[in-house]
Amino acid sequence: MDIDYLLTATPSARKSLDLAAPVDLGEIRDCLRIGLQAANGSNQQSWRWLVITDASLRAQIAALYREAYLLRVGGQLLADLLPAGTPESRIMSSTEWLVENMANVPLLIIPCYEAYLPRIEGDESFHRATLYGSIFPAVWNFQLALHTRGYGTCITTLHLHREEEVRSLLGIPQAYTQGCLLPVGRLRAGRTFSPARRRPVDEVVARDGWDGPPL
Repeated sequence: MDIDYLLTATPSARKSLDLAAPVDLGEIRDCLRIGLQAANGSNQQSWRWLVITDASLRAQIAALYREAYLLRVGGQLLADLLPAGTPESRIMSSTEWLVENMANVPLLIIPCYEAYLPRIEGDESFHRATLYGSIFPAVWNFQLALHTRGYGTCITTLHLHREEEVRSLLGIPQAYTQGCLLPVGRLRAGRTFSPARRRPVDEVVARDGWDGPPL
């Protein structure tokens, strides 16, 4: 796969997942191996990736995920309430499709990371940046590797509204932070992607200061 295409056309996959297609755990393992090549803080590699295959566990996590979503949106699904055909309705429809189908996604993967530096007063921004900066490069590597093998996923974080319930369900030690939740499945046959619409570089990049000229 062309590198530029891979980097610009690896989207969040929800409705494009084929829930009925079998998943090869050997291929997933290989994608994780590639993911773990990513840079991480001081090369500590203090991560643990939980691959949830058991249908009962997936159903319980999906129920917690749905609860969390309804908590965020006021207790009801919203996709049908938005004007059809708008970007907002398409995104909401995709999001809520996952809410309703999470239990049927073949794999749920939760990357966890243990902070390795002692805390000091006033270090909250540093702590968070170091923690998440040590897991999300590996998550992105994993997503790219999945795409080259015909799989897809998306980064979700809603389950963190039920973080302690998920922690208890999966036996995650308190010292570990759950980075995100990745629902993984094969992409539907024939599904292709194009680069997403993004704001022009000149609108979001400035030189030598917040109000500086474009690069």
